[in-house]
Amino acid sequence: MEVVRIVAPLGIVAIGLAAYLALRSSRELPVRSDDVAVAPLVETMTVEPHLGGLDFSVDGVVVPFREIDLSAEVSGRIAKRSEICRAGNYVTRGTPLIAIDDRDYRLEADRLERELAQASVSLQELDVEAKNTRALAKLASEELALQRKELQRQQKLAEKRVVTDTDLDAAKRQELAALNSLVTLENQFQLLQTRRSRLESARDLWTSQLEKAQLDLSRTRVVAPIDGVIVREMVEEDSYVQKGTSLAKLEDTSAVEVKCNLRMEDLYWLWAQSGAVGEPARSPTRDYQIPRAPVTISYELAGRRYLWDGVLSRFDGIGVDERTRTVPCRVLVDDPRKVRVEGTGTGVAGPVGPPALVRGMYVMVSVHAQPQTTLLEIPQNAVRPGNVVWQVVEGRLAIRRIRVADSTDEMVLVYAEASGLKPGMKLVSSPLALATDGMAVREQPQE
Repeated sequence: MEVVRIVAPLGIVAIGLAAYLALRSSRELPVRSDDVAVAPLVETMTVEPHLGGLDFSVDGVVVPFREIDLSAEVSGRIAKRSEICRAGNYVTRGTPLIAIDDRDYRLEADRLERELAQASVSLQELDVEAKNTRALAKLASEELALQRKELQRQQKLAEKRVVTDTDLDAAKRQELAALNSLVTLENQFQLLQTRRSRLESARDLWTSQLEKAQLDLSRTRVVAPIDGVIVREMVEEDSYVQKGTSLAKLEDTSAVEVKCNLRMEDLYWLWAQSGAVGEPARSPTRDYQIPRAPVTISYELAGRRYLWDGVLSRFDGIGVDERTRTVPCRVLVDDPRKVRVEGTGTGVAGPVGPPALVRGMYVMVSVHAQPQTTLLEIPQNAVRPGNVVWQVVEGRLAIRRIRVADSTDEMVLVYAEASGLKPGMKLVSSPLALATDGMAVREQPQE
């Protein structure tokens, strides 16, 4: 038993060792090889040229194109105010609004008409008197000629001692009397001409006064000078107004303006579309005017977008706002009632919504520029922080910094020359854990 207890463990060890040697001899040893680095797989996209213009949007508020303050041009009592002359009412050009008591002005016009008629009669009488005086002067001239001939005969007869000195003196007196009559008539005619000039001046003065009286009479009727909406009325019937008193305020509805502020970057695109960037100044008129560009005005209400067409017309003043560092501008909408509707809204049938663009509406101003600059389109997911893109060149990664012109939620517009990109280049659009310039990458085949 002692022998079995000693031999049994040795047998078990021997059997295990034999089994290990048998298994080792039957297994093939693995061949060790060097590790092979695998390039990361990336998704790529192709750079596309940007076709068309460049749109940028800013907030704006609608303001009146112009407001007219209707004031009294004559003094008097308000005899009547039309019922339509109330705030909020729409009036057309020529609609009577306010009537001022015109009795004093009518009486003054009648008086001047009579004065003018009397002046015309006086001139006619003076013309008749002048005509008669001219005829008498002609007769007096003929009489003087006869008396001078008679005096010459008397002088010849006196030389021959045929007549006496008394007869000669009588002939001289008659010649002097004829001359005096002629001079008197000529002086009278000159006085008549002077009186005529004075009456003509008085007639012209009364004519001017009559025109002024008729003008004041017409000004007692206040009518709407344009088509528009009454914004405010300031007087009531039976109140007395002085010349210059404000009666009502009328807003022109033929057009409206939208007040907005543009950044200098936005203005760059407008200057670029006209070729004004870097060019020498040509004229103050051109240099201080904003380049005109088409604009779309949009207003959202109940899930619908209401659109109007406008044009960027002018600067609102001059210079940059010191607080916002933006440039105030005005957009002109020629037809504020020409509205287009987009969207289905809340299910209400028909074009329900604002029928016109009116003051105080907060709107979105989309300016459509056509810059003369080459731009490229890049998806937003291809642009890395710091305005960096990863370009794939022959299986290698090239890191490039781009210059962004504009961006949206899905697309980024970049300057082609400043970014060193061209249409057709491939950019990485998928993320990478680590990106280094010149690293090897594999492009994922596009489906």
